[in-house]
Amino acid sequence: MKLIDSIDIQPQTIKWLSDLHNNGLLVVDNSFQRNYVWTKKNQVQLIESILMGYPIPEIYLWNTGTDENSGDTCYSIVDGQQRTGAIFQYITNSFKLTESALNEANECYQRVKNRYFKDLDTDDKKAIWAYVFSVRVIRNSVEREDIVTMFLRLNSNNMTLNPQELRNAEFEGEFMKVTSYLSELEFWNDNSLFGIADRRRMRDISFISTLLVFMKQGIQEDIRNDNLNTVYDLYNDNYPSKDEDIERFKSVLAQIGFLIDGNKERSKILRRQVHLYSLFTAVYQITIDQPNLSDSQIENYRDFIDNYDNEELLERYFKDCLSDIYHYKSLAKEGTRDKGNRLGRHNAVIKVFNSIRP
Repeated sequence: MKLIDSIDIQPQTIKWLSDLHNNGLLVVDNSFQRNYVWTKKNQVQLIESILMGYPIPEIYLWNTGTDENSGDTCYSIVDGQQRTGAIFQYITNSFKLTESALNEANECYQRVKNRYFKDLDTDDKKAIWAYVFSVRVIRNSVEREDIVTMFLRLNSNNMTLNPQELRNAEFEGEFMKVTSYLSELEFWNDNSLFGIADRRRMRDISFISTLLVFMKQGIQEDIRNDNLNTVYDLYNDNYPSKDEDIERFKSVLAQIGFLIDGNKERSKILRRQVHLYSLFTAVYQITIDQPNLSDSQIENYRDFIDNYDNEELLERYFKDCLSDIYHYKSLAKEGTRDKGNRLGRHNAVIKVFNSIRP
C-alpha cells in the first residue's frame, strides 16, 4: 500500500487541536523537530493570517494509538509544530499582536493591534476558535521509519529546517545521542557560548558534531554537511568508543572553562565558532601528553584572547609568534569549513600556548 493511502485528510478546527493539546493527547516528537523555532513576529503574522481568513499550510499528525479504557486517541505532530505552538501560546495570552509585526493595510489592523487574545472582540475570538486547518492524519498502522522518510521529503527543500534539524529526524542512533548529551552539559550555559536561537535551531549540536569529527578523524577531515551525515550514519548503530570520547570531550571543556574563568569578554569572543573550534582542537592536542594546561600556557592564551584587538600588547607578549597570530586573525575571518584554514588556525593557537615570553 502506498503511504498516501494511509493518510486521511480531515478538516479540523483550532478548538479541536486545542482540546487535544490541553488533554495531553497532542505531543511533539522531538526527534522530528527539537525545539520551538519561530520568532514573535512569525507568531503574530500567523494569527493575523488566521484572523484574515487566509489559508495556512496543512498539519501532519500521526495517530500513535488509542487508549483501550478511555477511548482517547493520541497524536504526534510530524509537521506543524511551529503553527500549533504559536496558536496555543496566543490563546493562552503568552504574547500580543504587536503592531510592528502586523500589516497596516489589513482590515483587522486597527482592532487587533497590540491585543492579547483576551482583549480581542468577541467575533475575532470566535473566528480563531472556528478556523479550520487541513489536517493530514497518518494512520497508526504506518511505521515510524516511513514517517521519518516522509518528514525528510517534506522538508528537504524547505528553508525552515537546517541540515542539523534534518539529521535529527533521520538519525536516532548512538552518535546523535552522544551529541545531544554533550549539548546539555552545563559548560555551555555557564559560559554563555550559545544563544537561545542557536539552541533552538540545533546549531550547538551541529558544532559539537564537528568537534567529535575532529576527535575521531583529525583536523583535516571534511566537516561539511555531507560528511557530517556520513559520520552520523557510520556511528548510528554502533559507537564503540562513545564513553571514552565523552570523557575526553568533557576533559577538554573543563580546561577551556578554566581558561575562560567566568570572564564575559572571553566568552563573547569564543561565541564565534571559529575561535572556539580552534581552541578546542589545540587544547585537545596539548592535553594528549599532559593532563592539564600549564600555568604558562594558561597565561599565554588568556593574554592572547584578552588582547585580541590590541596589536601593541600582542607585539609585546608574543614576539616569537607574532606572524602566526596575524595569520590566525586573517584566517579567522574566513570561517571554519576549509581544511587548510582550520589547520592554519590550529597550529597558530598551539604556538600561542607554547610561546616563550621575552
